[in-house]
Amino acid sequence: MYKIVDEQGNVTYSQFPPPPQPAQQQDGVRVDEMSVSGDSASQVRTLGQNQYCGEIQLPSINPKKPEEYLDLGELRQAWLNELEGDTDLNNVRFRMYMGRYNVSRNPSEAGQRKRDLQCAIAWVDKQKGNVEKARAALRQEASELNRKIARIKSQREKQCGSEPYRNPNQPGTQAVWQRWSDCYYQYQDELYDLEYQVSEIPLD
Repeated sequence: MYKIVDEQGNVTYSQFPPPPQPAQQQDGVRVDEMSVSGDSASQVRTLGQNQYCGEIQLPSINPKKPEEYLDLGELRQAWLNELEGDTDLNNVRFRMYMGRYNVSRNPSEAGQRKRDLQCAIAWVDKQKGNVEKARAALRQEASELNRKIARIKSQREKQCGSEPYRNPNQPGTQAVWQRWSDCYYQYQDELYDLEYQVSEIPLD
């Protein structure tokens, strides 16, 4: 079998190599010879800035966004479900999400898909250390934010004190309460922002 990737990144398979083309038409076209026998997994290949297991494009994770590693578990489960059941052939939306567009496949295509899935699952498993590091980094980030929140609340309590009694019929109490309120709420915007940042960190 030959895997042919054209200059737009489109992938096709053929039992025969493509006919020779003029040099200017071959620019950006890659042809790989591959075996469709056996049950060994495909190998991870790099094409441009992306990595692939056969036709499966592996996710590109930004090191500055460790939370992206936490999505790998759900992706692995989707690939495992397909590998074990292949029920996605009856689900067009799932098939498109997974990058599969052929409703019917010949045995060699099915075998290649199986090897691609095995390769992709193995790739996710190799990211286990990075996943644990990502969780630790996110826990550390949440901890630092919570410590900052605690410091601001402590500073607010020290500067503003507890909320005073207020009686609408006693102007003096209203004035005292208003001074406290002005002091108290000057911290609110910063606290809301920090608390929102903590709520957005995926710690589960």
